[in-house]
Amino acid sequence: MLESRPYMAIYRDDDIKAADHEILGEPIFIVAVHKSAYSRGGWGDVISRVSLQSLPPIPPVFRQDVLNPVDCVIDYSDGSHKRAKPADCVGLEPNAVWEADHIESRVDDFYAGRPNEYVESMKVKL
Repeated sequence: MLESRPYMAIYRDDDIKAADHEILGEPIFIVAVHKSAYSRGGWGDVISRVSLQSLPPIPPVFRQDVLNPVDCVIDYSDGSHKRAKPADCVGLEPNAVWEADHIESRVDDFYAGRPNEYVESMKVKL
C-alpha cells in the first residue's frame, strides 16, 4: 500500500528482502486497488511490509473520453491534472480502481509473458 490509499505497488516476490523489508527492484505496476482485495484476509499471506523509504511515488494516470477519444486528461497524485493528447498518455495506467481478480490476472499474465486482456482493453485509444 502506498502513501495514498488505495494505491498499491505490485512487485515480484524476489524483489522484497524479507529480513530488512527493503525493496530491490521496480514494481511490476502501480494501481488503485479496491479495498475488498486486501481487506478481510484476501491477500494477507502475500502482502509484504516494507520501509517507508522504499515506497515508490504514485505515478500519473490518464482518463480518456469514450465518445471523444482526442479528449484526454493526465491526473497526478497531488490532485492536479492537465489536458493531454492521446499520444502523451501512452504507457500510463488508466485512472481506474482494480478488483482482486483483475490484479491476480495481471500478475499471472506478467509471469506467463502474455498481454493482459484488462490492460489491453483500457489502453489509450490513439
